[in-house]
Amino acid sequence: MSESPRLVTVGTISGGATPINADVTNLGSDVAVAVTLSTDYAMLDPPGYPSRASFTGSATPQYPHTILSGSTIKVLRCEANALVAAGAATLA
Repeated sequence: MSESPRLVTVGTISGGATPINADVTNLGSDVAVAVTLSTDYAMLDPPGYPSRASFTGSATPQYPHTILSGSTIKVLRCEANALVAAGAATLA
C-alpha cells in the first residue's frame, strides 16, 4: 500500500498566484538538486521544512525570499520536482 502524497507549500510563482507544493512523503537521504529558474520564485519557510542547501553557511534570509528568474539554486529533490512540474524551472 502506498502512502498518500503529503504536500507542503514551499513557495509561489506568478506573483503569489501559483503555489509550489512539494511532496514530502519521503525526503530520504536525497542530496540537493540544482535547478535553473525560468520565472521569479518566492520561497516560503514552512514549519519543519529543512533549510535549503543554497543558503548553507550564509545568513538566514527573510521569508518570503524571492529568487530571480535565471538563477540556479540547490533545493531538495521534492522541491526541484515541484518547480519543474510547474514549469518554473529546469534541472541544471
